[in-house]
Parts: sequence; C-alpha cells; structure tokens
Amino acid sequence: MKLYANRISLTLIICFLTQATFAFNTNSAYIPLYSQKTEIMIKDGEPMTRTKYEIVFKFNDEKAITLYHNYAIYYSYFDEIEHIEAYTKNPTGNGKFKTIDVKDFEPHSSGGGDVFYDDQKEININFLGLTVGSEAHLEYTVTTKEVHFTDPMTFRYYLPIELVHYELTVPEEVKVSFIEKNVPTNFYTFNKVVKRNETNYTWIANNVEEEKPYDSPPSRLYFTPHVMYKIDEYTSKGKTHTVSQTPKDLFLWYVDNIKHVNTKPSARIQAVADSITKGASSNREKIKRIYNWVQHNVRYVAFEAGMEGIVPREAEAICNKRYGDCKDMSSLQFALLRAVGIPAYLTWIGTRKIPYTYTELPLKNTDNHMIATVKLDGEYVFLDATDPNGIFGLPSDHIQGKQAMLYKSDTEYELVMVPVIKGKENALNETCEFNIHNNDVEIKTMSNYKGLYAGNLANHLLYLTENEKEDFAKGICKSVSNNAMLVHYTIDNNMANEKMQIALQYTIQDYLKEVDKEKYINVYLDRSFQNDDIKEENRTAPYAFKINTNNTSTYILNIPENYKVTYIPENVEIKQAHFGVSIHYKQENGKLICEHNVYTEFPDLLLHTEEFPAWNQYVKALHNAYKESIILEKIK
Repeated sequence: MKLYANRISLTLIICFLTQATFAFNTNSAYIPLYSQKTEIMIKDGEPMTRTKYEIVFKFNDEKAITLYHNYAIYYSYFDEIEHIEAYTKNPTGNGKFKTIDVKDFEPHSSGGGDVFYDDQKEININFLGLTVGSEAHLEYTVTTKEVHFTDPMTFRYYLPIELVHYELTVPEEVKVSFIEKNVPTNFYTFNKVVKRNETNYTWIANNVEEEKPYDSPPSRLYFTPHVMYKIDEYTSKGKTHTVSQTPKDLFLWYVDNIKHVNTKPSARIQAVADSITKGASSNREKIKRIYNWVQHNVRYVAFEAGMEGIVPREAEAICNKRYGDCKDMSSLQFALLRAVGIPAYLTWIGTRKIPYTYTELPLKNTDNHMIATVKLDGEYVFLDATDPNGIFGLPSDHIQGKQAMLYKSDTEYELVMVPVIKGKENALNETCEFNIHNNDVEIKTMSNYKGLYAGNLANHLLYLTENEKEDFAKGICKSVSNNAMLVHYTIDNNMANEKMQIALQYTIQDYLKEVDKEKYINVYLDRSFQNDDIKEENRTAPYAFKINTNNTSTYILNIPENYKVTYIPENVEIKQAHFGVSIHYKQENGKLICEHNVYTEFPDLLLHTEEFPAWNQYVKALHNAYKESIILEKIK
C-alpha cells in the first residue's frame, strides 16, 4: 500500500541526509521563498482542493548548481497538474537578468522495480543555463479530488529558507481542524482571518534553517516541524457530511471501498484452507499453518494503480496467481481463516515510518500497510505475511508500537496498539571459546538468535547462495580481525524462523600482543553500541532502533599451560531506564570467563533527546570496557 502523505516532494530531498549543511551567507544555495497555498472547494457536492506552489532557489556557487539544478513534481491518480511555469533568471551585469524558460514538462512513471509498481507520475524539471547568482523559479498548481489524505505543511527542507508561507482557504460550508507536530515555541506566525464566505489561515516562518543530517534518525515526520489539516465535515445542498472528524469516519470510507471484496464463499479457498489445516489439533495450529503457508507460497509483488492502492483483490485471485501486495496477502489470510471457522479481521496500520495514530489524525496519511489479525487466547495476533521470515505470534518489526484499525464488521471497528517486543524475546545468546597457540588464537563460537533478531537474520540470508552464505560467515570473522581465516561454519534455522543458530570456527594469526613476557588478549567479539554515541550537537531528532535486543556473550579463555593471569579488567554494571550493560569476570578450572550482557528496552524504540547525556556516558563506558585486555604471564 503506497503512502501518499508527501506526494509532492523534492528530487534531492535525500541530500539533507548526505550533504554538508548550508547557511544563508555561505557560498552555496538557499530557498528565498517556499509558498504553498491551498484552497478547499465544493465541486459537484464533494470537497476537493487546489494547491498552488511557488518555489524560488538561489545559487551562490558551482557546487550548488551541480547539486540542485533539477526538481521533480510527483503526483498520483488522485491528483491533476493544472499549470506549470518554470524559468531561470541569470545575472547579466548591472543588476539585470536574462530569463530562460523551461518548456519540457512531460510526465513519466516514477514507480517500478522488481516488487513494487504504482501509478505515481513524475515531472522532472531541469533548470537551464544556471550560473553563479542565478535564481530558479517554479510555479505549479495541483488539484486533488480525494481529501482523506493531505500534504503536511512541512517547514524545514534540505536547504535553508528565507520565507515559508503556507495558506489554507476554507469556505464557510467546510469545517477543518489542525494538528501541530514538533513545532518549537514562536517558530512561525499564525493568523486566522474570517471573511464573509470563507476563512483564511496562514502560517509564516522566516529564516528557517535547513534540516540537519542525523545518524540513525526515524522518519523526518517524527521530528521536523509540520502542521496537518483535515476536513472534519462539510455541508452540501443542506446536508452535512463528515469526512475525517473521528477515526470512525475514516473507517467507514475504507469499508465503503472494500466491503465488496470476498463477499462470496469460494470453493477454491475452502479446498486450500482444508488442505493446509488438515490434521491440525487446535485453532493456534490452524492459524499458524495458514500464516506460514501464505508467507512461503505467495510472493510480495505490489501493482497499485488508482484505487488498487487502497482496495485489496479477491482472495481466490491471489491464491491462483501466488503473488500480491500487503492488502492482497491480508485478503487471502482473511479468507482462508474464515473458511476454517476462525474469525479474522482485515487490519489497516501504518509502519514505523509514520508517527501518527488514527486517534490524533484520522486520515489516510496515518497508514500505508495492511495485515490480518486474529484473537487467540484473549490476545490479538498480528499476521503480516509480507515478511517471509516473520515469526508467528510476534508482529513484524516495522509495525511495533503502532495503532491498528481492525475491520470487525461493516459498522464496527477497533483500535488496538501493537506491542513493542521486549529485548529478552529478541535475544542473542552466544558462547565463544578461545584457544591460544603461541600468539595465534583459535576461536569457536556458537550463536543462538531468537525472536525478531532471528527473523531479520533469516531475511538477510533468505536468497543467498551457499557461496554467499560462506562469504557472510567470513564477514563475521573479518569484523573481529582482517587476519581471520574461516575454518568451518554452519547456519541452521527452522522453518518458523523462531530460532537461528550460527556456529563458526576460525583462526587469527598474531592476535595476541606480546610485550616482554606478557601476552595481551582482548576477548570482546560483540561490541554492541561501541560507536553509537550521539555526535551531533543540539540534535533534535530521536535516535531510532529497529528492535529491542538483549545480547549475552560468554567468552571462555582457556589459559595455556605454564601461564597465569596477572590482570583481569574490572567488572562493569550500568542500569538505565531503557538500556544497560553488565560485564563480570571470573577464573575457574584453568579458564578465564567473561559474562557480557548488553540490552535495550525502549518502549517506543526511540532514544529521546533527554536521554542523550546518559546514553553517551553509557557508550563511553562500553568503549572503555571493550578496549580492556586480559594479561597473561608465563610461569617461571
């Protein structure tokens, strides 16, 4: 399911993640004006919007021209481009400019790929003849006939902006409301003017800095200042209609679009469902079999044009073709489960790329995904078959902590929060044994993964050849030392991917450092979070994690004959609200054993700004601990 929350975007929006930052008076580029003026209208008894964009770029050096000489307008089935005007104003001296018009506005498809196609179109605009000091001007107008999603009024972009001007004109027969996200105090000037037949809202911000690049940020909508509007209701021909006043309004719109799907029992679906569940002794086993069958027998391929981006296809068609998108796979799970008498619910949900809940923003902007849901032993189980190695009973990692909308009946829905999986359920438990031969070392590791950790690893390995799996194993060894030589490996995972085991045996020449009669060895193979300190000053974006984890490593150093341990590093114990580490050493039976446990337990998988100082102290302590070596000395 395609998210249309930002249908009009800049071609180089990724630059704010990778390029150096800019300022107004440096030799680069900025945006003197970013203007977006939206007018809500009632046409043929239905609301629609017309938005006029006006954007000006200023180029101060050749590098800026290279980076920002083009711009793209993206639009979908629901949009229509009414007018485009683009031109370059190039300085000719004496304060005069030469204007060069852009004339090629031919649209082409912006989608495509092996597994995803949609109907999104792109008009790529190449500003011509740019020189240092040039201005690029662009104006275009977009009409949108579907008001269940809107474009966010976003104030920061990859370049600094002198003036951001948002305007919304609302006729008297329409009622709107707004949500404000991540907006600092006094960030913009807001004005509301009530006229005879309409109300005009404006948001004006001056001298807005560019969006800063961050390490491991969540989606920018989690932290960038923006305002969303929604149409609550409108009146036409004396009758009032609700649009997005409450989650129920969005639900009823969804139902109206999909209630015709899977209305008739299918003999084909019944036969497949009976075959899958034959011999199953419980509903749990039936659900798990159907979920696993769809995972392994239906390939994720999305082809979405027009309403196909919203409406799932019939289950029988997906069963026969053996491919489909998230809605289609959910439709098939729904039908198979219902065929064996198990209540299942089509479920709308947003991935973690989207920060909104239906409660705060009942718009299509809030979701971009569909799954199936069942209730088992009093608890909801979320079935996302698009993840080929998803684990039954656990949500896929990208919907953790999200609010789901369950389709109970044509008039009944339920909003349910998907849990964030605890770190102990995504555990890595490994044993690492070290045998010393002179200054070389032989290392044997047995690593056991479970939960989402195992599922994600299984996804990574899913399509690898045996040679590529061997390269993967070698890569693990090389992460310890470039001198590592793989001797043997095994990778074992069961069909449900609930657990995965990787065993390695490798050697490293000259791994030990010898000074005088002392040998130094560092046993830390897992150095989780060692370089994950918050490096950006005045960072406003949270630091995002994919899953919570709990890694326990037991390092066993077999002490060579005629050697004794003369230095053992100090134990470490740090416990914060959402992360921690414990490192304990002990010596017994000719072995030096280090127990190392590091974990995260973030309730929303985000490290927020107020925790940055404690996190950096934590990472510093880990870094210091990972530098420590055990010292051995030959017995005289």
